[in-house]
Amino acid sequence: MELETAARGRARGLSTSFRAGPSFRRIAAWVGEQARAQTDRWTLWTPVAFGIGAAIYLALPGEPLTLAAFLALAVAAGLVAATHWSPRRALTVGLVLLAFGSAGFAAAKLRTQAVRAPIAPAGTGVMSIEAFVVDVASPGQGGPRLLLAPIRVSRLEPEATPIRVRVTLKDDDVLTAPGTAIRLRGMLNAPPPPASPGSYDFARDAFFDGIGGVGFALTPVHEIEAAERPPWRLALEMRINSARWSLAKQIVGEMGVESGGLAAAMVTGHEAFIPREQVEALRAAGLAHIVSIAGLHMAIVGGFTFALVRLLIAAWPWAALRISSKKTAALAGLAAVLAYLVLSGAPSPAERAAITAAAAFGAILVDRQAISLRTLAIAALGILILPPEAVSEPGFQMSFAATAALVALAEAWPRVPKEINTPWPIRLVQGIGVWTAASLGRASWRAWPPAPSPCSTSTGSPPTAWWPICWWRRSPRS
Repeated sequence: MELETAARGRARGLSTSFRAGPSFRRIAAWVGEQARAQTDRWTLWTPVAFGIGAAIYLALPGEPLTLAAFLALAVAAGLVAATHWSPRRALTVGLVLLAFGSAGFAAAKLRTQAVRAPIAPAGTGVMSIEAFVVDVASPGQGGPRLLLAPIRVSRLEPEATPIRVRVTLKDDDVLTAPGTAIRLRGMLNAPPPPASPGSYDFARDAFFDGIGGVGFALTPVHEIEAAERPPWRLALEMRINSARWSLAKQIVGEMGVESGGLAAAMVTGHEAFIPREQVEALRAAGLAHIVSIAGLHMAIVGGFTFALVRLLIAAWPWAALRISSKKTAALAGLAAVLAYLVLSGAPSPAERAAITAAAAFGAILVDRQAISLRTLAIAALGILILPPEAVSEPGFQMSFAATAALVALAEAWPRVPKEINTPWPIRLVQGIGVWTAASLGRASWRAWPPAPSPCSTSTGSPPTAWWPICWWRRSPRS
């Protein structure tokens, strides 16, 4: 009896045999099954194919000839024409997606050719710079900065002069309003490359923004009379930026620097008036992104305008019976978003948010669902067509990953009829579910090397959004 009990209590021998991995045939069958399941939703994959084509161009080790862009467009046209003789729907969808990929490659190459501009050489020494002030850039660690359109730069020929340069001024220099012609002496160099492999590449972003030189001023800024008038596009840009700068100064003058600096930044995009103490506090709390005008601000402006206009129409019986309140509110929301885009200076995050909002409002105007994966695909495709290099930007990748997760959750969420006054526990569970979906959508996108842990900052306090995770990591566990 004791021997039987010991035999039953004895553990099994450890097996070191490995299961056979899945065969290539099974993997191919699974991929084919998934592809067939997506055949009816092929339009959702068009921005993916377009982005892959643009990413292939950006990942090339060398610069292809311009002829490659026209060949890619010809290939795209040929693939679209071949769909008329395709015997199967799956083959037709594959040809269309390949055409979008070829178009993405061509768009990225043509975009590069369109923004190509001279770059300041290194080691030219002290230069005398005469330029128009295009805008007041966000201040850096070295001090306030100006975005200039050079008129004349000593030691550089006109054909070798960059079309835009960014110059850092001294802390005691007075910022000059956009549209003013100035003269200063300073140093100019090419935009710096990444500090380490895989880190942020400022030179790449500067290239697509048309900035061909960065430097610092050695003398105070002097206003001059320009010998020539700026081109009409530059004059229009400076006039808009001048109005933005005047509005920012007026906001700060009325509210004071302590509260007016942040308000001016969120209205006009000018961050020059925010005290450094507030900037450091926002960074320590993980809230520095709030200052940058992006989707949150566009949603507030567009959503508030949409709700207000629809409420006013509903409160006016004569108008409520004769016009569509929803479409009129969508037009007003679209106009508000575009106006705010111009007022903010049109930074890249604001452009992405404005295009996404325009797609949603446009869907309402044509009697389609505003919040859907199809609308999101149209917005993503519009963003990639305008600046194809956005496919490599972490902001584009993470924002659309989170938005796609939220929209997919909204489509899959069971829409059971319920009372208007939903109990608070249900609302709490719904809020946690939405937060989890957005977090998983962003966290699953690993396009860049991992950053330092947000739970260990110089101030000792983690960013607000990471408090639950950091608390769990720091709490004692058995």
